[in-house]
Amino acid sequence: MRPARLLLLALSPLACTADPVTTETSDAATSSTSDAATPTTTATSSTTETTESPSPTSGGTTTTAPGTTSAADTADAGTTGEPVACPEDQLPPGDHTITLAHDGLMRSAIVHVPPDLARDSPTPLILNFHGLTSNAAQQQLFSDMNPLADAEGFIVAYPEGVLNSWNAGACCGDAILLQHDDVGFTRALVAELHTRSCIDPRRIYATGMSNGGFMSHRLACEAADLVAAVAPVSAVNGMATCDPERPVPLIMFNGTLDALVPYIGSGIFNSVQSTFAAWAERDGCTDDPQPGDSKGLASSERHDACEAGTRVIQWTLQGMGHCWPGQALCPFGASNLDIDANAEMWTFFQQFTLP
Repeated sequence: MRPARLLLLALSPLACTADPVTTETSDAATSSTSDAATPTTTATSSTTETTESPSPTSGGTTTTAPGTTSAADTADAGTTGEPVACPEDQLPPGDHTITLAHDGLMRSAIVHVPPDLARDSPTPLILNFHGLTSNAAQQQLFSDMNPLADAEGFIVAYPEGVLNSWNAGACCGDAILLQHDDVGFTRALVAELHTRSCIDPRRIYATGMSNGGFMSHRLACEAADLVAAVAPVSAVNGMATCDPERPVPLIMFNGTLDALVPYIGSGIFNSVQSTFAAWAERDGCTDDPQPGDSKGLASSERHDACEAGTRVIQWTLQGMGHCWPGQALCPFGASNLDIDANAEMWTFFQQFTLP
């Protein structure tokens, strides 16, 4: 059995009862193919909508042209660029399963909308991708990002991979073998969310665990016009070619005792340090890596002198396995609670917007 496949055995117990979700359907399709990615949670109430699946450039907002990301103080909603046309019919607070047709398949995501969002104020969006053999509902539980979203006022989308995997370069699973267009799906999902929530198109971010972290690396490589910054967890960059159209801010979290994505690299995966150095080179950083914050067994290095005000940060967690920092549950190896990856990445994300 391939080591990465073992993640299924570790995370399967997480498929416990989640909060009820509202099912929202985009596209008139009433049946799915055998490869369709379907949500694992069962909705106790259902609202079905039939709409045309939007193109990746459509939606309910006025988008800005891609360009160079700059670091800035946290921007108030509605002040980050061109006016955003908020849709009248928006998702209410709570969890919703959004379904849309893409590339011949029915795809889905669980979307968490925090309470007390102003319906006329553009809201940040974090895309949170699950690991190999996991799913959206498990990632929602495993990363435990919803409480921070509620406290800080951002929307979280947990996309569902086809056959529990993402086509993310060196990692992993059937999505690669079948060559699914997961970057295209992500664009289509974001376009759909623009029609259902007041999303700020300049404050869209990506993170993910393991295979999902590899997917966030791929988005930084190929969708730098869509995501303002990324935060891979227990992952390295698996793309053979990575040529983003602009510098992309990035913060990474890796354990030194990760058996699935080894810190020192393997015959399959790059090392953490080579991934960190490669992103510094892509982002035009001219400084040597400097020591950053340190908390217990967690320490960071950072590049701050990068093009367009971007930054590249690497958190190294001594003794941590294949885990999400700040969460006690870890599928492989020891967890680390010295830092909270959710809080660290949100602090980082708030410094960056698309121009």
